[in-house]
Amino acid sequence: MQKIVIRPAIAGALGIAVLATPAFAQKSKDTLRVAYSDPISMVDLIFDPKPETALTARMVHDGLLHYDEKTSQFKPLLAKSWRQTNPTTIEFDLRDDVTYHNGSKFDADDVTYTVNWLIDPKTRVRFKTNYTWIARVEKLGQYKVRIIAKRPSPIAMLRLAYSVPIYPSDVHGTLKVKSDFGRNPVGTGPYRVVSIDPNKGLVMEKNAGYKHGGTWKKASVGRLHALPMPDKQTQTAQLITGGVDVIKDLSRDQTLSLQENPNFAVTASQGLLYSYISLDASGRSGFKILGNKKVRRAIMMAVDREGISKNLIAGGSEAKPMDSLCFRNQFGCDFGSKPVNFDPAGAKKLMAEAGVTDIEIPIYALTQRSGAVAEAVSGNLRKIGIRSKINVLTFGAYRKTQAQGKFGILVSLWSSGGLPDVASTMNLFFSQNARDYWRDDILTQARNAGGSILDNDKRKAIYRKAFDRVNSEHYIMPISTLPTVFVHSKDVRVDKGSFSPYGAILSDFHWN
Repeated sequence: MQKIVIRPAIAGALGIAVLATPAFAQKSKDTLRVAYSDPISMVDLIFDPKPETALTARMVHDGLLHYDEKTSQFKPLLAKSWRQTNPTTIEFDLRDDVTYHNGSKFDADDVTYTVNWLIDPKTRVRFKTNYTWIARVEKLGQYKVRIIAKRPSPIAMLRLAYSVPIYPSDVHGTLKVKSDFGRNPVGTGPYRVVSIDPNKGLVMEKNAGYKHGGTWKKASVGRLHALPMPDKQTQTAQLITGGVDVIKDLSRDQTLSLQENPNFAVTASQGLLYSYISLDASGRSGFKILGNKKVRRAIMMAVDREGISKNLIAGGSEAKPMDSLCFRNQFGCDFGSKPVNFDPAGAKKLMAEAGVTDIEIPIYALTQRSGAVAEAVSGNLRKIGIRSKINVLTFGAYRKTQAQGKFGILVSLWSSGGLPDVASTMNLFFSQNARDYWRDDILTQARNAGGSILDNDKRKAIYRKAFDRVNSEHYIMPISTLPTVFVHSKDVRVDKGSFSPYGAILSDFHWN
């Protein structure tokens, strides 16, 4: 296992962290200051779907319902009740006492406008497939709507909870450029936006009139200031000197160093994110030997998942190897097998049996976070006769290279799209499109069958066979969970267990 090397400048800052006494968190001002690695210029998950936006946008805007990740239950928001009248139809009774941040009244017109805009073929957004399952929306009264799906969809309720914020028709509908809405957003959520500036950051404050979120969606701090700081060294220095209260996603060594300071606390929260290695069994990349099951098995046996989790991934006991491509708390998740055990001697023997003793196969990795894991995997594979050059790609380059079919060995990460259902995972890997490097008809059939059945037990039976096949054919192997690790002032408490791509929702942050 390769040891993480900390740059001298960061090491110096971390040395100071052990000794310095930072300024107090702004608990007295009820203002939580969070360092953002990726600055945001809008509060709109439709046009800016990234983790930083998820922390803020879902607290400014409400959907019809809320999925409580702590209790695994759907809770009311803008809809006070609902019923599924047939496999493709859901009716919603809406609240009649909700107003937007600008004072306008919420009603069914906002729901029908938002849904119609999202499903309109002329509306071009990055994750359009989040809405293509909807056939139409019907207004049944001022506070009643009906949403009709094109076919039975087991993820319909989750999509409505996670992916369909309801926008004010009288504001959003008048904009010629719809992406402008997020620069001056108007929502019904527990926080309202005070100001947005890509350089100065985002400021939000508690919406005093918010009363429909129950105990599951609420404002836990009075004010949020998200400060743009792309450099981790700057974030660390600001935490030490009291300029911010929360930073996240430092390396393991950096996190352990800051944890020694009694002024700071560390919270590791495991959502749905994990790292994985995938092999091109279909031959698209030109490395035909990866079509040999013995070679794929040998590669998987050579990867020290336990060592990577323990020595490379931050998060303490939250970082651990996984047994399948899904978590048990996701709808549709089931499996009865595990990946092969770490056995470098056995792997080397299998390579010899396959007639492969020395070969070079590049390893592609998505972003620097996967790059560190890829380096460890490369070291493991070198011991069984596979030499690898690491190619760390930005997201844009990753998509282009993926479509070109170049991924012989890929080390990446996946969060199921932040959705507690395995449908996103099956769609990502086994749709026989540009992302599919296996072209396994059995898996594609499982994806199609499980994606149109509402009964969760029946879906689990279908997906169990699929996930077990992934393990037995050695197509993809999860390496380690990737908990989100927050380093924060001791005055701050962070609840665990959020599925948010940011690692927490704003309601998870509290003052001690």
